[in-house]
Amino acid sequence: MKLKILILNLTIGFSSLTFGQENRKLPNNELKEIIELALNLPQLQKYFQIDSNPERLPLKLKEFGEINSNNLIGIKKFGTEILILKNEEIKQKKVNDYINIGDWTQAGNKLRLQLDYLIERITVNYLFERIDSKWKIKSTELWKE
Repeated sequence: MKLKILILNLTIGFSSLTFGQENRKLPNNELKEIIELALNLPQLQKYFQIDSNPERLPLKLKEFGEINSNNLIGIKKFGTEILILKNEEIKQKKVNDYINIGDWTQAGNKLRLQLDYLIERITVNYLFERIDSKWKIKSTELWKE
């Protein structure tokens, strides 16, 4: 029995060394920094189409864990504060022009984010890295269905 516990402890210890640091909860300022970088991606701008579809303002983002209205107060896009909506609000108000977070995976100083802008049928995958206490986009991939 002691041998099994020792092996389990060694495996857990080895796994954390192999796979990097434990995830930490990101402070609100870092959450904002990441979302702002993602929304300001140059390749994404043409899909917002606010000139031809002004009803898409303010930009809407579906809540996803720590990405919520309590943590992201004050993020602006196109001069207007973005709305962060709960799933119930989206259904109740029949909102169809929101951005959905399909994935948010953080490991140490790297973060993978996937955004879906359903009304435009696009998906954007981001890889962020924290360098010198700032989050930076390392790579992106955007595709349209």
